[in-house]
Amino acid sequence: MRRVFTSPLLALVMLVLPFLYLGIQYAVLPETVPVHFNAAGEADKFGAKSSLWLHTCILSVVAIGTYLLIRNLHKIDPKKTAKTSADTLHSLAMVILLFLTVINITITYSAVSYPARFSITRIVFPAVGLLLSFVGYQMRTIQPNYFIGLRLPWTLEDDENWIATHQLAANLWVPGGLIIAIIAWILPFFSAFIITIVITAIIVIIPTIFSYRFFRKKQA
Repeated sequence: MRRVFTSPLLALVMLVLPFLYLGIQYAVLPETVPVHFNAAGEADKFGAKSSLWLHTCILSVVAIGTYLLIRNLHKIDPKKTAKTSADTLHSLAMVILLFLTVINITITYSAVSYPARFSITRIVFPAVGLLLSFVGYQMRTIQPNYFIGLRLPWTLEDDENWIATHQLAANLWVPGGLIIAIIAWILPFFSAFIITIVITAIIVIIPTIFSYRFFRKKQA
């Protein structure tokens, strides 16, 4: 099952989907469509519908670049330890590609549904929450490396610190991400935005403090 999910062929399908969806919807799009959204997820800039091809291309380039980088970290990591979690890196690469594909399709969908009231944050926030939760789940198996994970001075110097810190982070990121995904649907935008920022800060700061205290304790 993992091999099917991390298959490069499936990655190629994901990269094609935003272009396929835009092509199918292109004829019904108005000549002027929203191309930018403010912090509340509301359209605040408009352009020709042809500009959607450019936006789709740019985000797709970012997606494939990120996918290839993460998938091949075990080959370029200076510590040469990321290779021990190559399967984890492949899964992370695919999930991040899926996340960017969803955002790419959502941009086109927002143009298709306009001027009907549609808040892009109703999709983006839950997607971010689920991404954080998945990354947290994978933190249990991420080995020390310079590219992905909590790359703090103390975790990079000490494998024991790395493992302990990421075990704690996993226990925080998984429920934290799920909470973000849920509140994005339940609460109004501003409340969901504030809670998302607070939860994100908590799940980052607590492991950072733990890692530093772990380092100090070991030094003592």
